[in-house]
Amino acid sequence: MGLYSCFRRNIKVSVSIIVIIISVLCYKKYEELQNFTTEPRGHRLVFSQEQLNQYDGHVQDKLYMAVLGQVFDVTDGRQHYERGSSYHYFIGKDGSRALVTGNFNDESSMKDHVLDLSCNDLSTLLNWRKTYRKKYKFVGFLNGRYYDEHGTETNYFKQFKSKLKECETEKINQEKENLKYPPCNIAWNEEEGSHVWCTKTSGGIARNWVGVPRQLFTPGEEKPRCVCVNYDMDSDSTNLLKKYADCPDTSTMCNIFNT
Repeated sequence: MGLYSCFRRNIKVSVSIIVIIISVLCYKKYEELQNFTTEPRGHRLVFSQEQLNQYDGHVQDKLYMAVLGQVFDVTDGRQHYERGSSYHYFIGKDGSRALVTGNFNDESSMKDHVLDLSCNDLSTLLNWRKTYRKKYKFVGFLNGRYYDEHGTETNYFKQFKSKLKECETEKINQEKENLKYPPCNIAWNEEEGSHVWCTKTSGGIARNWVGVPRQLFTPGEEKPRCVCVNYDMDSDSTNLLKKYADCPDTSTMCNIFNT
């Protein structure tokens, strides 16, 4: 009986030790998760422009650059970013604007200014940032146009996000207009010059009508664009539509020598 009691006590002690070890490990894991989730919020790494300048592969061995105020370590792509390479311009700075303009000589204070760019350009910039996020390590924020010294978004960044929303609305409206006025097919040859025509799939918009080519004038744009119009369905914005010269009203193809 004494041996059995001793055995039971040993089992209890062993189980207790295992429970304690598991509890300690679980607590440590919990602390790690807490640190992981709270670190980006409470302790954002923010670079001043002077600090970022030093990550040029010489003063600091690593190569850092910023896109829309977010700093990335592109050292793994050293062959593209080191001094003398194609994209060295971007190192140590936020040269976001050049990602769409291709102006690698811009050292002005406006080299990260993007609010005056088109929606297509802004979309390209977002794709660049997405690529850097996927390919390289994000290391922090740049104190400047997009983030302040605490890594908090600036008013400029808020304006940037507002413009992105406007661009999304513009995109939706454009898609709606394309459904109503699909783009024409356009071709050119030396003998006949330019000509436009409509089909049931012109402009990549499948439909059950063909339509006739017309010039659509959009406020704010210098030149009209060719669209296919179904007058049986259309009753709006006819004052913005114009026929092509010397082209029959019902023709699905028009030559535009002088347009």
